[in-house]
Amino acid sequence: MNITYAAELNVLRDNNDSDDDVSLREIISGESESTSATKPREDGILTRASSQTPRNGPSEHISPIPALTLTPVSSRIPLDTHDKPRRVLNADWNSSVVTVSMRGFVESLDTSSLEFRRNLRKPAAPAQESVDDACVLHAGDTSVVILAHAREEKQISCLTFQSCEGTGLRVVDRPWNKIKKGGTSAVATMMQPLMFTSGGHDHAVHIWNFSEDLMSVTSTLLAIKHTSVIQSLLPIRDTSHKLISAGADCNVHLWDLSSERVVHTFKTSNSPYHAHKTETPFCSLLEVGHRDLQFELRDHRMVPEHPAQRFGFYTTDLHGRFIKGDTWSHFFASGSRNGGVRLWDLRNVREQPAFVSCFNNDQVVQVLKTESNLWAFSKRGDVMTLNHTENAAHS
Repeated sequence: MNITYAAELNVLRDNNDSDDDVSLREIISGESESTSATKPREDGILTRASSQTPRNGPSEHISPIPALTLTPVSSRIPLDTHDKPRRVLNADWNSSVVTVSMRGFVESLDTSSLEFRRNLRKPAAPAQESVDDACVLHAGDTSVVILAHAREEKQISCLTFQSCEGTGLRVVDRPWNKIKKGGTSAVATMMQPLMFTSGGHDHAVHIWNFSEDLMSVTSTLLAIKHTSVIQSLLPIRDTSHKLISAGADCNVHLWDLSSERVVHTFKTSNSPYHAHKTETPFCSLLEVGHRDLQFELRDHRMVPEHPAQRFGFYTTDLHGRFIKGDTWSHFFASGSRNGGVRLWDLRNVREQPAFVSCFNNDQVVQVLKTESNLWAFSKRGDVMTLNHTENAAHS
């Protein structure tokens, strides 16, 4: 299928729209100019430069965005009635990804053949399960899939594997504030070995440490203040190891692990669903609750200024917490509720994104980048492989 440039709704062209490029490298360099105008385009793409937004110099050249095409091979996640995919994780064994469903089923998908190898977890009472998030931690030849359960008891469970062979499920008791709602809402693997982090519906953030033999795990409550559910956690390393926590209260905190304190806080324009790394550790990309400007590039270093480059496309419904994109190098790919996937070059988010339609009348719940391909997963469990001609970006 050939690449198609499209948007969910067309808008009238703004004749004052500028074709100047916006570079991610300049966004983090501090060279900027003030503007706050929203730029609707004839393709339905929106950008807004808020606070401070830099522009490329005349000598800098940004290469074309890679093309997106579908491969003829597809697959489908085995799902029970009323179940849906919740997270898809990059595994560390034999070209596999791990799919986790809302009802707690864990499957292994061979990305070379698009065949599901085996069921890694089948819950005894699926109707009582509600998984909000998942992550995977690698320790030598052993991997641990960590499930975040939206329930008061047994809020975290850990599934241990060796070479894709399950060796056991262990439930972790998460300390929580019983005055508030129970349940774990977000988990993420830390950069340090044998560590992961969790956030809860009770607004609390913990860091967890496994023992060397993975037989025990301990938690530390962080002094991060949120007034609503934690929706995303992202470990980064700029000048030191930090943890980004994003809550439904629109607050994003940067916790410094060495000094054990919050070193920076900023507010997003709306509820942030996901935080992603970019090619620079000083900048992150946030998916937020908007019908037009769903994405924000943020520079963490600018205090008290909070420069942001906002971009997106028109859509009738919010994405929500359970639609997730992915970043790699200077690219960002995101799905939509109408089955399409868009690919942006973060050095120039005003440029029209590449677009391909993957699923008919079904939302893309996650886009995942592996070493060789992009993967799109639908709410019904369909799996599509997307080729992106990345060498076109360097020609």
